[in-house]
Amino acid sequence: MQRFNVSSGPVVADYVTADGEEELLRVLDAIGARDVVVGSEGNRAEITFVLDAENSNAAVETADGTLSTFAGGFWPGVVVASRID
Repeated sequence: MQRFNVSSGPVVADYVTADGEEELLRVLDAIGARDVVVGSEGNRAEITFVLDAENSNAAVETADGTLSTFAGGFWPGVVVASRID
């Protein structure tokens, strides 16, 4: 297992409403995400968190699949994973 810093966004803030943020934190917790930060700037939001995975592709696939499911089937943000040494 390796540790990755995962980020996605910016996305339209409607994808991460105040009501939905609690649910987002719950689904990210279910995949083992830690240190989750939902940053908002104007009408945009960016999500960052730490995730353990076999490799960067697995981290991206896990995060993107989880965010897509959370958003009802489509997550418009680009998901990027960078390994933490």
